[in-house]
Amino acid sequence: MDTTTSTPETQPTERDPFEGFENETPADATFTRAELLGQAKRGFVRIRKDFVQRESKPRASVLAELVSGGNELALDLLLTAHALQPILEDSPLDIKVWARMLGDDVSVRRTTNAFKKLESLNLLKIEGKRGTPEVVLLRENGDGKPWRDREDDPAARGRGFFTLPFDYWTSGLIDDLDLPGKAMLLVMLKETQDPNGKLTFVMAHERAQEFYGFSERTAERGYLALRKRNLFTEKPKLVKSGRHPLGHREEWHRALVYPYSTDHRETLRKIANAASTTA
Repeated sequence: MDTTTSTPETQPTERDPFEGFENETPADATFTRAELLGQAKRGFVRIRKDFVQRESKPRASVLAELVSGGNELALDLLLTAHALQPILEDSPLDIKVWARMLGDDVSVRRTTNAFKKLESLNLLKIEGKRGTPEVVLLRENGDGKPWRDREDDPAARGRGFFTLPFDYWTSGLIDDLDLPGKAMLLVMLKETQDPNGKLTFVMAHERAQEFYGFSERTAERGYLALRKRNLFTEKPKLVKSGRHPLGHREEWHRALVYPYSTDHRETLRKIANAASTTA
């Protein structure tokens, strides 16, 4: 029987299981957006069209109220809450996570105030603990009625909604665009949603107040912001006009490009529908 014992000199060398361990840096806005939106597994968020424009006069809706009040953070928070809806039901987010979703420099105080603004507009209700708000969505048009997913709401089926790709968050466009740019992006998304309809959007700046409730200057600045980031292509078309000295007037057509184009949004919709039927 071997009764020898190991000494430090004779013990076999073992690897350090913790060798190479390094603490990771905290999640930033980019990481948080990619992770949480990835859990939503959809690629886009649906927003009802009457958030942008009501069907009857006056046409201005909730978007105009947010824009005219300069409530950019509240707008982004509302879009973000709808984008995250599939994963919020059983696992509410800490208010600090909400703030980080909106931007690395966005404070908890500003985020809390944005939630309060959305509550005052009947766009959502906040329940649960103070630091972990449970978000209960209401309809996007501010009528105070409970929000229901399109598949569960017969009144919302068809083409009564438009989609905003998650690229808005993951590419950082949410950080780069100013409020006029965001307003015009939502308008153009709404007006070019139908793949069987027009792929271009036509609106003179001076009609923005009548159609959408915000100023000509806002529309002009919005177009400029989108053009600067190459988010649309544009082309003029000469249209007959008996009142014009030359017999025709210039009509500018604008079309969003990938990933906000009509065709790409339709592709995302088909992929999501196929995934839901096979799940």
